[in-house]
Formats: sequence, C-alpha cells, structure tokens
Amino acid sequence: MAAMNRNDRNAPASRPPPTGAADAPVSLPYARDFMLGRMFAADAAFDGLFYTGVTSTGIYCLPSCRARKPRAEHVQFHATPLEARAAGLRACRRCHPDAYRGVPPHEAALMAALGSVHVPDVPDVRALAAALHLGESALHAHWRALFQVTPGEWLARERVRLAARALRDTGERAAAIAFGVGFGSLSAFGAQFRRVMHLTPQAWRVAGRNGGLTLTLPAGVPLAVVWRDLSRDPRSVTQRVDAPAGRLTFAWTLPTGPQRVALHVTAGKVEVHPDEPDRLSSPDWEALHALTVRALGLHTPQTGRGWPVPLAPQPFDGLIWAVAAQQVTFAQACRVRRTLTERHGTPVAGDLIAPPTAAQLSALNDADLRAAGLTDARAALMRRLAGRAARHELNLDALARGTVSAARRTLLAVPGIGPWTAEYVLLRVLGFPDIVPDGDAALAASLRRTHALPTKPTPAQVQALLLPHAPRRSQAVLRAWHAALDRT
Repeated sequence: MAAMNRNDRNAPASRPPPTGAADAPVSLPYARDFMLGRMFAADAAFDGLFYTGVTSTGIYCLPSCRARKPRAEHVQFHATPLEARAAGLRACRRCHPDAYRGVPPHEAALMAALGSVHVPDVPDVRALAAALHLGESALHAHWRALFQVTPGEWLARERVRLAARALRDTGERAAAIAFGVGFGSLSAFGAQFRRVMHLTPQAWRVAGRNGGLTLTLPAGVPLAVVWRDLSRDPRSVTQRVDAPAGRLTFAWTLPTGPQRVALHVTAGKVEVHPDEPDRLSSPDWEALHALTVRALGLHTPQTGRGWPVPLAPQPFDGLIWAVAAQQVTFAQACRVRRTLTERHGTPVAGDLIAPPTAAQLSALNDADLRAAGLTDARAALMRRLAGRAARHELNLDALARGTVSAARRTLLAVPGIGPWTAEYVLLRVLGFPDIVPDGDAALAASLRRTHALPTKPTPAQVQALLLPHAPRRSQAVLRAWHAALDRT
C-alpha cells in the first residue's frame, strides 16, 4: 500500500555530520571484547553507540559495516566520530559513519547496560530491570519506546530465538535447551515457542524432513485481511491468491535459489510445500518458515481482535516497494515493481517470477532502472540500496531485532530516504507494530473520510487521530490503507 509521500519529496542527497551531544567526549560504554564481538557480528543494534577505528587502514566505521573485518590487534574503539577523527582516522566510504545520527543519551545508557545482559541468566522482567538498574515501571516505559514490545515479550522472543537455533543446530535434548536459554518450565517453553514460531519445538526440529512444513494459525486470526492484503496488486507476477480455496502461491528466492512455493490454509493450519523439496537444505526450510510468517503477518503475536500486518515476505523486495512508491499512486508503484520484476527477476514454474535480489539490481545501471519507470533520483536510490544490501552493509534482519530508533536512524542516513520511506520500511519490511507514516497521502485521505474532516489532516493531526490505537498503530494504518483501496 503506497501513496505520494510528502515528506520524502525534499529528502536531501547527503546529510552533514552529527553535531552537539553525539560528538561530545564520551567514555566507551562496553568492554573491548564485547565491542570486538559486536563488530565481527556486524551488529547494527550498536551503530552509533561506538565506532570502530582500524589503524592499519586509517578509517573508522559503524559496528555494522560489512567491509572486510580487520585483525583484532588493528582495532581501536571510539565513542564518537569526533574522537575517531581526532585520532587521525577518516570516515569509511561504505558505511558512512558521519551520516549516522546521534543516539539519545537515555537510549545509549540503556543499550550500554543491555550489552552486558545474558538473556538465559535473566529469569523474568524484574531481574531484567535489576540488571539494567531500572525500576520496573521505568523499564516498561523505555522498552515500549525502544523496541515497541513489552520487556516480557522481548525476553520470550529472545529465548525462543536462541532455542530455535539450538534445536536445528544441535542434537541436545529439548528440555536441556529450554532450561539452557532461561525458561523456568517445559510448559512455559512449549507455550512460548508455539506462540512465537507457530509450531511445536519438535516439529521445528524436524521441519522439512517430510518435504513440507506446517504452521498453526492463531485462533480467530482474520484471514480475510491477509487475502485482501496479498491481493492488492491483482496483476502481480510474484504471487497468486485463491482465497476461496485457501491457496497462495509465491515465487520466493531461498538460499539455494528461486522456487515456487504453495501455501494451503485449512482448519487453522498452513501447509507449506515448495516445488522441489528434495533439493532444499536446512537453511532453506528455515527461510521458508520465516517467509511464511512474514507473508501472513504472524511475526507479531495476535492479541484480541487485532489485525495481522502482512510484511513483504522477502525484505529486499520490501525496499523495492518503498522506492517504487515514493511520490506516486499505489497503482503506479505496482506497475514499476511489476516491470522491475519482469525484466530483472527470476522466472519459476507456473508463470511466476521471483522478485529481483539485491545482487541482481546492484548489477544494473541507472538507465536500466529508469527504463522500469523510476525517476533519476529513485533509480539512484534503488541502486544505492541494492549495492549496500548486496555487500551486507545494510542488514535488515539486524535492524528488525534492534530498536526502532536505531532502525530509523540507519534508514534516514541513506541519501534519498526521507521520513515517509523510513516509516514505510519500519512498518512493512521490519515489522514494528506501532508505526505511523504520517506523511502518507492515502492514509490522510482515508482518515479524512473516516472522521468526516473538512480537509485532509496534517501529519500532526494524523498522529493525534491514531494515538488511541497505540501501541498497535501499524494495524490501524493497514485498516486505513485497505479502506483507501475500497475507494479506488
């Protein structure tokens, strides 16, 4: 869903280095070994909290930089870009650390403390608050603002993530894994695992061995919303929707390559069947699980009568949507994405085409992208994003696991991305549940009709109108977008 984005019209081609508090002398908040670990992991969650200086090359980078990692003895760490420059280093041309916006002091302090927290050693929210030197009420307030989930939801999600990896990578007994990641009982482990992953721990461990994958849908999930959302481009070449039969067919790129994948929804279950299951590896099945969860909006556990918010199944395809939708109608955005896919995607069985990957688009020139209907500015942005994603300098998975503010800063540091595009990516690609792209014209028009306003609401008025829907405003935005489609 997209419309002209007022806020991105004047997105600057470049941004000045941050000034003020972010460049003031600050002591490093982490131990050297911890920072080395985050640097080698290219962890975007710590961008702006410290900077990596490389004495052998004379550059400094963000922790998430995907340039070739130096040897540990050649690394020094700095609290700010100013300190790195004072040490005689120059900014990396890949990750552009000077364009990264400063981190608010309260966020820096909390993330610094969080860096020393080992999730399996934190039994509950009270213990997490104590480890971070916060009262429980303050912890809840900070956590909701930074991660857009409660501390309890975050702890459960992190434990399940650790357990899911161990179940696939080791032969350790499930009970040992459950207690090892910090669950207090096997019943709690099973319940939280099913809630987050939509299948049992044992089903996850053997997923793919019988040539398929089955997920359980939350009770009462409004599937009509999912069908409607996935059908929003009736001429899509990447997917087919047969709502009466409960069938979805996608062209997805898995680690071993593109495949057609069929989803059959029946009796509260989703059965996932790729065309060629015999040639899939364990990472392929893990990718299939993640793609299905994203496509059906199951990434956020359902509460009450909340709507699912389907995401772009393949995150980079979500960036294609975001760029194609800048300053145009939704119909125009669909046409540009279809053209890009038809010309540069990968055909699979059934006349479907897998969306182009970052590597495929990064190999194009601006003329190729303009021929698909992009303006000069949007072609340059598409190529810039494709290059950074292909080189793993832009890690969307890491951004989704971090704070919403860190993700927003990372996106806004990319020349050509303005507030609308950043908010769209936060909502539709990264899956944050409380996002309002207040510069979206379709959203404003829909709210005007819903609230019988004399004129389209301003961005501030859009925020005020949607405030009662916090902390699930992404759902309210999707409802408004669906209502806007009813008018087209």
